[in-house]
Formats: sequence, C-alpha cells, structure tokens
Amino acid sequence: MQEQEIQIGDVVYLKSGSPAMVVDGFHQTSKNFYRCFWFNEEANAVSEYFNQLSLTTTKTELQLIVKDKTKEE
Repeated sequence: MQEQEIQIGDVVYLKSGSPAMVVDGFHQTSKNFYRCFWFNEEANAVSEYFNQLSLTTTKTELQLIVKDKTKEE
C-alpha cells in the first residue's frame, strides 16, 4: 500500500475519525509528524502533532459503540 503524500495546507483526518484538520507544518525534529489545526466545540483553534501514518486525506466517520449496561446478556 502506497502512503499518501500530505502537503502543508491539506485537509486531513485521523484514520480513526476526527474533525477536519489543516496541516500547518512539521515537527522540528521529525518530518514524519505533521502539525494540524482544527476548531473545537467552543470554536477555539487547537493544534497537535500527529504521525503521518495516522492521517488520511479521506474523510472518515468516527464510530462509537455504546454498550447498554442496563440489559443483561
């Protein structure tokens, strides 16, 4: 499987699901980590570094499985 080429300015998502994020730069010591910005629920800008292997340019939906603990199996 070929890795995606991600550039500064690209919109990316975590492969596990996330809001849309914009790549702003690279980590100072490792080009394998991208700095990404997004807006949280309070409309504040947030940034974090993510490994390139955890990012995709394809939108993914975060899926949560909630187990109903009130029902016995």
